[in-house]
Amino acid sequence: MKSNVNEITAGVMIKLKDDITTNDVITLDENNIDALAKKCFNKIDEGFIDRVTFNEGGFIVAGEDFLEGTSDEIVAKVFSNLKIKGIIAKSFNQMHKENLIKNDIIPMEFVNADEYEKVGLYDILKLKNLYEDLPKGILEVINITKGTSFWVKL
Repeated sequence: MKSNVNEITAGVMIKLKDDITTNDVITLDENNIDALAKKCFNKIDEGFIDRVTFNEGGFIVAGEDFLEGTSDEIVAKVFSNLKIKGIIAKSFNQMHKENLIKNDIIPMEFVNADEYEKVGLYDILKLKNLYEDLPKGILEVINITKGTSFWVKL
């Protein structure tokens, strides 16, 4: 994974379906962020922790209603612990977006929800010109793996 102040390049570490809840992400049987992080998404994808650890972070791609109905900041802290750089979803909870931002994770929504189908697990994505584009509220995401790009709103 490559990152500098004005650009982030990282892989898609997990691709999630619609209606993912906090309980799908973590099991609140621990109080320690490190312990919770080691079990992140283990109900959905047992290989996630190995991928995200090996790659030192990355992106999460999700469908509709990502973490809808929750505002639990602990999930954002777990994602930050795992060095997640950004989450691209069809839609997700507004309060959760604020928690992600507080934890230095960029929450993004597909401008065209159909683009979700074109992004795959392990695809390498690049966000560039962050200084110029973040204030505009829209970013171009380059899918290096597939040689395509798509737009996301912040």
